[in-house]
Amino acid sequence: MVANSWRDAYDGLISEEQLVELTDRPAEFYPEERFQRKLNDEELLFFVALAGDEVAGLINFCWGEDNTHEFVESDGCQIRSLYLDPRFWREGIGTSLFETGREAIPGEIDELFVEVLSANERGRAFYESIGFTQIDHRTVTLYGEPLETQLYRRET
Repeated sequence: MVANSWRDAYDGLISEEQLVELTDRPAEFYPEERFQRKLNDEELLFFVALAGDEVAGLINFCWGEDNTHEFVESDGCQIRSLYLDPRFWREGIGTSLFETGREAIPGEIDELFVEVLSANERGRAFYESIGFTQIDHRTVTLYGEPLETQLYRRET
């Protein structure tokens, strides 16, 4: 599901060669060991949405300086990932995952932050539709490629 989401969401944003290399072997793209390590971290939350017996999407919220990027303020929480199976886009699943996570984060967290590739218009529109405001931008290197990103914030 994660690999399919990446293929559709980042098609044309990341080189085709890199996209194929990253998503051709899903177990290597997101190995179980990495996922298990994250599940044991007390400053991470994962939520999974099911459609029948299929995984439709997942979201990952994190806080604490060991888990967040430098643009996240000390009382903030970062959405590190939101993946939806492309078959379930525009069905409210992303919003539902977001709301579930927002309600579950610790009460002392006042703000939420997310970083989105600038060229990911669909992702940016989604975050803006649920109340995020662009606060900054930066260039990151993702798998050897410099990419522009937009930084967003909203109150919890």
